[in-house]
Amino acid sequence: MAKSTKGTIKEGKSRTPVVTILGHVDHGKTTILDRIREARVQSSEAGGITQKVSVFTVQIPGKDQEVTFVDTPGHEAFDLMRSRGGIIADIVLLIVAANDGVQPQTKESIEIINMSEAKPIVVINKTDLPNIDVEKVKRDIVNSGLQIEGFGGDVPVVEVSGRTGDGIKELLDLILLVSEVEGLRDDIQLPKGITGKVFVLESIKDEFKGNVSSVILIQGDLCQGNWFGYKFNEKLYIEKIKGLITEEGGNLCLLECGCGGKIIGLTNLLELGTEGYILEKNDKKLLESVLKIDRQEVSDSDEFSIEDFFASNEKEDDEGGELNVIVKSSSEGSLEAIKNTLSKIVEDDFTVKILDSGVGNITLKDVEFAMLSKAIVLGFEVQIEAGVADYAKQNKVLVKTYDVIYRIFEEIKEALSVMALPQETEEEIGDAVIRAIFTLSDGGVVLGSRVDKGIMKQDCKVYVVRDDEIVGESKIKSLRINKDKVSEVKAGFECGIQLSDSIEAREGDKVYCYKKV
Repeated sequence: MAKSTKGTIKEGKSRTPVVTILGHVDHGKTTILDRIREARVQSSEAGGITQKVSVFTVQIPGKDQEVTFVDTPGHEAFDLMRSRGGIIADIVLLIVAANDGVQPQTKESIEIINMSEAKPIVVINKTDLPNIDVEKVKRDIVNSGLQIEGFGGDVPVVEVSGRTGDGIKELLDLILLVSEVEGLRDDIQLPKGITGKVFVLESIKDEFKGNVSSVILIQGDLCQGNWFGYKFNEKLYIEKIKGLITEEGGNLCLLECGCGGKIIGLTNLLELGTEGYILEKNDKKLLESVLKIDRQEVSDSDEFSIEDFFASNEKEDDEGGELNVIVKSSSEGSLEAIKNTLSKIVEDDFTVKILDSGVGNITLKDVEFAMLSKAIVLGFEVQIEAGVADYAKQNKVLVKTYDVIYRIFEEIKEALSVMALPQETEEEIGDAVIRAIFTLSDGGVVLGSRVDKGIMKQDCKVYVVRDDEIVGESKIKSLRINKDKVSEVKAGFECGIQLSDSIEAREGDKVYCYKKV
């Protein structure tokens, strides 16, 4: 991973896979990583529990391949960091202890996995302990919403022991296999003058190194000394990367796509989720243009509306469904009242599913969770924390706040009504009147017609109507003007219409043509 020469972007080259570790506290996530990188991190952490996000790239023993691991805290206080890790990962390892089974953060991690495009692998740890029931653990995982191999699903399962090292080699082989199947490549085009893009996982202020940001390189290459551009507190900054180090503090001079490391010496303590760009030179206009493009995608209107939300989150084509919501309120009393009423609202078999709720202002965590779960954030008598509204708009998350409680329920009912609308409907595009009926030598029937309005179009659906009653429906099999086949006939022209199905039409009947929209 550490190289002495500056790298260049090669379109389509393979890249290092990013693997996030998820799971409940004390289920052995860091111990497994200790085995993989032959470190002793877990014993040095407070209480043996990971308190921060760490990112490091390791060489797989016996292979000419690297894997980047993102270790996320397992305690419930760190759910936001876990969700961010799930966003940027190619592969997610769900660590479940064989002696403890599915726990609250296990279930939350499963939710993150199911909402992510990352490929999951279930790792059952501590299999060296006595009196364990691995099959029960697997059943509990399935019951919690993750369909694993051997239980009707396709999510692979590996049994390991972080303490003894059993199964670790098999786990690494499986990670490389999944990575190979996915065909991960650095093939996203960057604007001219931009050589890389990073995602910030965490930032801390170090007593000796100053501001330190843990990053994943998600496109291109990054070198010590490169120009680095980012936005902080609505201002643009471009400065040279003074230092690049590993998780353990070793020096790096180059990161390649998919690799992780730490940037040191930046002026500002970068916020979680910040996207930074590697520039060939100190070009503020270029950085402004890149960030302007990113913003323009969501800035065409002042507000992200309910219509925008449904346009960007198409519902499944089935009967009924649920609208995911996150509720924040100013007090426990009003929160319970809102949740109770929302749970009773039903519109055309569509209901409300409350994914999360709490007392207090709407935070970045709420928006992050809504982004993952395709939910609406509802706030009653609360504020939206600084910068969160812009972040929500940029990521197409609908956030609504209210001072009158009944308006919440009115708008949710309207939203459910929108969800209940069919995704596909019919739109009339023309009509014609039948003037003569001809029978062909093969028994086929041609309706000699004149188009009165709009167009008649081949393969479109038609209704044959007599005295305001539908006598039949079919599709236009073919259209002819004189002897020439045509795909459509406009108003004012006469044509022959042949239908796919036999309908007992008469002279004077009307033919209405529809298209699906």
